[in-house]
Amino acid sequence: MKKLFLFAFSLFVSKAWGQSDSKSGLIEFAQSTVQWTGIAISPDNRIFVCFPRWGEEEHIAVAEIVDSIVVPFPNKEWNDINEQAHFICVQSIYADKSGCLWVLDTGYKFETDSTNSAYFYCFDLKTGTLKQKFVFPVSAITGKSYLNDFRIDTDRGYAYFTDSQAGGIVTLNMKTREIRRELALHPSTMTEVAKISVEGYERKHPVNSDGIELDDKNEYLYYSSLMGKYVYRIPVYILVNTKMSDRRKGDYVERYADTGANDGIIMDKHGNIILSSLEKNAISLITPNRTVKTVIADKRIQWPDSFAFDSDGALYFTISKIHLPKEKRGKYKIFKLPRLID
Repeated sequence: MKKLFLFAFSLFVSKAWGQSDSKSGLIEFAQSTVQWTGIAISPDNRIFVCFPRWGEEEHIAVAEIVDSIVVPFPNKEWNDINEQAHFICVQSIYADKSGCLWVLDTGYKFETDSTNSAYFYCFDLKTGTLKQKFVFPVSAITGKSYLNDFRIDTDRGYAYFTDSQAGGIVTLNMKTREIRRELALHPSTMTEVAKISVEGYERKHPVNSDGIELDDKNEYLYYSSLMGKYVYRIPVYILVNTKMSDRRKGDYVERYADTGANDGIIMDKHGNIILSSLEKNAISLITPNRTVKTVIADKRIQWPDSFAFDSDGALYFTISKIHLPKEKRGKYKIFKLPRLID
């Protein structure tokens, strides 16, 4: 029997649970000594997080926060780097309305700085069993790819992924398993600025398409580049048209709003697109009439990464502090914002 490695980090629900900062309304929900990126909340308010393996340390990849404790999901074996069936480098997660947790494993290996294949899993939340598995071979996504975030289109049976390394939008037909790269060289999916500055730290490394979101009618796909200035959108029926050329699809891309650099994005039930305003230490939004507003700016909001809503409409988001040197990061946080707009 292979020995399971120890999860050598701490995470706990903050003592400030249920108490908000009187000025901002911001609630600190959890802290971790290990960097997280993705967060997902199921319809019954189970909270999941993921920790990408971007360094030499061994740690858990996907977990559920249960009674202030991190519980490996779906079990320890999946999180063991020595197992055959295991997570490699999980970047993002999503809990759907049917009771499934979707897990995007980039397949990135720190020790070789390479990706052989990416993986997309669907786990039953009641049993923890694997329901579906999709493999993205290098032949389909290129050896330069780092699939970053995703959304699922239940109407069409598709999943859509941003590729922050190679750019473009990767589409997966979950019925036929066909994988396609769309808008591969379109300016909207590529780095738009030479650098961004977050708390005085400059980042010049190109990061292409990153944040992604579907509206509630699955009509438009919204996306942005991390090293970008705008949020764009494209009609989904155009994106998935296999008979239309990629160049022609680019004609349907619409510059939706001027927002500055963002990581994750999410849409609320009112049609507002929530933004992780990296350079402002803020959470912002785009209203349905395309007005950009700052919801909250706070020095504790250090690189907001991913978002999720609970059943009451409260917004949770991870703080990943990517811009800071490791020795200056301290604890990574999850914050809760009960109300977005008064």
